[in-house]
Amino acid sequence: MSNKPSIIVASLVVANFLTQLMQTMLNTALPRVMQDLAIHENQAQWLITVYYLMIGITVPVAGFLIGKFTTRALFMASVGAFTAGTLIAGIAWSFPLVLTGRLVQGIGAGLLFPLFQTTILRVFPKEKIGAAMGVVGLVLGLAPALGPTLSGFVVQNHSWRLLFYAVGPLAAANLFLAHFTLRNVGETHQTKLDTRSIIYSSLGFAGILYGFSIVGEEKGNPAVVGVILLAGFLIVAVFIKRQLKLTAPLLDFKLFRHRSFTRSSIVGVILFAVMVGVELLLPLYAQTIRGLTPRESGLMLLPGALLIGVAGLISGRLYDRFGVSRVTQGGFLLILIMALALALTLSTETSFNLLVIMYALLMFGVGAVMSPITAYAMASIPNTMVAHASPMTITLRSLSSSIGGALLVTIMTSTASASSLAFPLDMLQGVHIAFWTLTAFAGLGLYLSFHLQEARKLKPANI
Repeated sequence: MSNKPSIIVASLVVANFLTQLMQTMLNTALPRVMQDLAIHENQAQWLITVYYLMIGITVPVAGFLIGKFTTRALFMASVGAFTAGTLIAGIAWSFPLVLTGRLVQGIGAGLLFPLFQTTILRVFPKEKIGAAMGVVGLVLGLAPALGPTLSGFVVQNHSWRLLFYAVGPLAAANLFLAHFTLRNVGETHQTKLDTRSIIYSSLGFAGILYGFSIVGEEKGNPAVVGVILLAGFLIVAVFIKRQLKLTAPLLDFKLFRHRSFTRSSIVGVILFAVMVGVELLLPLYAQTIRGLTPRESGLMLLPGALLIGVAGLISGRLYDRFGVSRVTQGGFLLILIMALALALTLSTETSFNLLVIMYALLMFGVGAVMSPITAYAMASIPNTMVAHASPMTITLRSLSSSIGGALLVTIMTSTASASSLAFPLDMLQGVHIAFWTLTAFAGLGLYLSFHLQEARKLKPANI
């Protein structure tokens, strides 16, 4: 077995690439999935949002599991879960089974990413960690960008199930590769997992997501929605209270005693809700209302997805030079302008080239905010808490992606249902309201970006 760091992490790179790819692959395929399974938008969005939800729930548990189990054992379990979920979704004959497959996929993905980060830090010498993370970040950044485009080309002439049939064997082959290349790094230790924390977080966040998802379906009985949402928020409150009392919490909420971390986290939550919302809404609009093919829809998203990486590289350097405020304000201003432009210009005949440009510029704004706000969050807390900040950040962004996407699709479908217009104008009306909501989110993000202190002005909180 080789001891070269690059060989050791090769299977982890491949596995994370595949999980990132499956994160966005279904965006372009959703209209075909809806047609094949005879479901509507509110149900279909679950196939996207449940993936984010399970990542958000699983990441905190992964931190515990990394210390308790060996690298190889946890890798085999996580990739095994992802592979099993992929195959379940591919062969499923009904929506509940496809959803089950996506849920299992999300669990595997949620375990993989923290394991990947931890292994990189353990196997590479300090002087090479920056370069290793830079190259790996670039590789993994390509996966979400390529997902919708690859999906569009596949779904154009084949069943959406081929997406799962293609990824499943690749994931299984990677398991075989890991048997020869991956070795255990770090030491394991006996720790006790707080089962009640897992139950509280799972029930609470799932309840909130479900409540937002059925608003449009249960508009005749708003009491049902209210009870579900209230129960979800109360359970989450109990979960947070318990974490503050535990000596080894799943998520360390003491991080929010640092005002700058709190503000940057809120900005990050808004950013990811906007990003995933646009990625969900535009393919549905493009194929259902505008009449584009899946291939055209995928190509429409490609330049914007690629520009996120470009903007991240540029904004990282600008952050070092000018600080977080100016860069974040510029990024959110661009997001706000493009969200407003989409809300005003989307019609049944909107130019394809105009759609490409507006989406690309909006995604450039997203990328311009993402890198600086992440660096700022890590810089605003003591070094002793950095290890707790990463799982908190990943969890918050995954949950905001899940809940934000569900909320925006619900706004779209409930508006369309209440409209007196005929299809597709009723759906177009729903899309407009959803993008006006996105515009409001972007405006709030821009407002909050003016309240981010520069690093040199930050004062450590008393813990």
